[in-house]
Amino acid sequence: MSKEQEPSIYETHKCRLLRKYQLTDLESLFLFRFEDPGVAQDWRFMPGQFVEVSLLGLGEVPISICSSARRVGFFELCIRNAGRVTSAIHQLQPGSLVGIRGPYGNGFPMEQFHGRDLLCVAAGLGMAPLRSVFLYALDNRWLFGNITIINSAKFGNELLFQKELEAMKDIATAENISIVQTATRDPDFEGLHGRATVHMDKANVDPKNCAVAMCGPPAMYRGMFDYLVEKGYDPRYIFVTLERRMKCGVGKCGHCNIGTATSWKYACKDGPVFDYYAITSIPGLI
Repeated sequence: MSKEQEPSIYETHKCRLLRKYQLTDLESLFLFRFEDPGVAQDWRFMPGQFVEVSLLGLGEVPISICSSARRVGFFELCIRNAGRVTSAIHQLQPGSLVGIRGPYGNGFPMEQFHGRDLLCVAAGLGMAPLRSVFLYALDNRWLFGNITIINSAKFGNELLFQKELEAMKDIATAENISIVQTATRDPDFEGLHGRATVHMDKANVDPKNCAVAMCGPPAMYRGMFDYLVEKGYDPRYIFVTLERRMKCGVGKCGHCNIGTATSWKYACKDGPVFDYYAITSIPGLI
C-alpha cells in the first residue's frame, strides 16, 4: 500500500449503537456496529487495545474494548459515567451514531500465552479490558491450559460482569476454568470477601507455566507482583495494562508521558500493556 493510501491515525469511523445494558450504577455495556461494510469486515483488534469514542461538539474519550476479538463488524465497550463526554454517551439510545478511531496501543501478547495456563486478575473497572482477554481464551480454548479469573471490587454491586461470570460457572468448571468473584469492603456481600491475593489459593494454574494478565489500581499491582514472584510465577509472562492513563491515543497530548529522560514511555503508544520488567524498571509507570 502506498503512503497516499495508508489510513490516517486520526481516521474516524461512524458506528451505530445497537444495545445498551446497565451493569452497575455507574457502568453500562454498549454494543456498536460499523456503518461502513468494508470497515466492518476489515477492522480487527487485540485484547488490551482501546478506541477513542467521539461525540460531535463534545469531545472524545479513550475506552478499552471488552468484547471478543473474533467478533467481526461489532464490538463492545464498558463505559463508566464519570465526566462530560461519558455522561453524554450514557444518554444515547439505540440507533445513535458515534465516531470511533483506533484501535490503539499494543494489546496483550496472546500468542505468547498459547500453551500456558492463564490467570486474569481484575480490580474495579479493570474487568473491562480483561473480559476481552478472557473471551479470547474461551474462543481458543484448545490453545490454553487451565484458566482462572479473579474479579474483585470494593462492593458487590460494583463487580463488573458479575451475572455473566456467575452464569458461566457450572460449564466453566467442566472446562477447567475457575471463576472467583470477591468484594473487599462489603460486609453484606453474600459471596467471597477480601483482595485478590487472599483467594489466589483458588487459582487452578501452575505458576511455572502460567501467563498472568492484570488490570486494576497501582496498589494492586505492587501487592500482586510481590505475591506472584514469591510463588514462582515467571516474570516474563506477567503483564498489566495501564489503560487508566489514556487520553489522545497517539502520543500527541503528553497526558500519558511516563518515566525519566533516560527511560521515557508513552503509555498510549508503548502500552497500555506492559510486562513485569518494564513496570518495575521505569519510574512512574505505577
